[in-house]
Amino acid sequence: MSSNTERSEASPQPDSTMGWGHRFINAAMRTLYFGRIRILDLSEVDSADSANQRPRLIISSHRNGAIDGHQVLAACPRAQFLISIQLIRSWFLRLFIAGIPVVRTKDVERYNLDPSSVASPVEAGCAHLRRGGELGIFPEASSEWGHRPQPYKSGAARIACTLFEEGIELDVIPVGLFYSTPDRFRSRAEVVRGKSVTIPARNGQDRSVWEAEVASAMASALDEVSVNCPDEETFDRIQAKALNVARRTAGGAATFAKAFLDLQRQGEAETNHDAQAAGGAEAVSDAEKLGPQPHATTALRWVGIGLMWLFAPVLAAAAIAGTRADGRNTVTFFRLLGGFAAVMVWIPVLVVAAFFWPLVIGIGIVSAVCGWLLLGLNRFRL
Repeated sequence: MSSNTERSEASPQPDSTMGWGHRFINAAMRTLYFGRIRILDLSEVDSADSANQRPRLIISSHRNGAIDGHQVLAACPRAQFLISIQLIRSWFLRLFIAGIPVVRTKDVERYNLDPSSVASPVEAGCAHLRRGGELGIFPEASSEWGHRPQPYKSGAARIACTLFEEGIELDVIPVGLFYSTPDRFRSRAEVVRGKSVTIPARNGQDRSVWEAEVASAMASALDEVSVNCPDEETFDRIQAKALNVARRTAGGAATFAKAFLDLQRQGEAETNHDAQAAGGAEAVSDAEKLGPQPHATTALRWVGIGLMWLFAPVLAAAAIAGTRADGRNTVTFFRLLGGFAAVMVWIPVLVVAAFFWPLVIGIGIVSAVCGWLLLGLNRFRL
């Protein structure tokens, strides 16, 4: 295929405001897969839409592939994203993914693209914010299921500095994403929205020096609300303890994420086993003694999945697609792709079948809802 043809496929720019269709599909996908997305709001900024609201630059941790954007939208529904161009090259992906495309060096080589055919991501992001929008950025640039963030890129700092130089005030909001088990159906997904970042004044410094200070301030703020453990062992221990706290806490806001951040700040893994823990750590100690048995959880999950027999083709397609993922951080995204494709075929089949066997289809739907709710029981939820 010629480079001209490639450019014609890649160059169309999406609208700067994500349409209701994409938002609806994203909300449906994240809700069906994870259930309710809990949000812990530590910010002083009103989340409601307002005519006087300043533009917002949302910097988010990146833990679970392209699905992370769905979680950010749960906390910041007006957000538009800078996204990798590979995510919008397919008509199928464009059904539920939209954003301002970013062309990286490896994308130019991989797809034989001309970078000049796509707007600079920094300028495109600035243009969106100048119009008063909300722009979402993942400063790590790519996701990884690890114990700490990957090195942050400087694009968000460049955007913020450019707008502040123009006299445009904006809120920079750090967002941390938390998953109890990133690759399991009906596991926990929670969002922590942090306090607005205080942008250092330039004070006559060179642009590069000021930009580095702004990037450092953003990194510190994002680390405060994100997974940021010293090693893998510490991460695994805190993850397990936070899950037990969440299982024992009914209602409330973002219990898993709050417990994780509390333990992370306390340095629980480095604390002497004989030392007296306080507050949240005491709850963790109790939770470890009273957490559900693995066998009971596994059995309950199989019962829940069995009750969803009517949608077996969708579940099977999702499971098969998940095996194509190249890492734990992309399993959910691949499953959603496979499940979404199967839904497009299977739902029309069920609609037709309902005319011939309405009782069977009705029982199947009720059974599936019961199975979905069973998988989401707080006491046993992964």
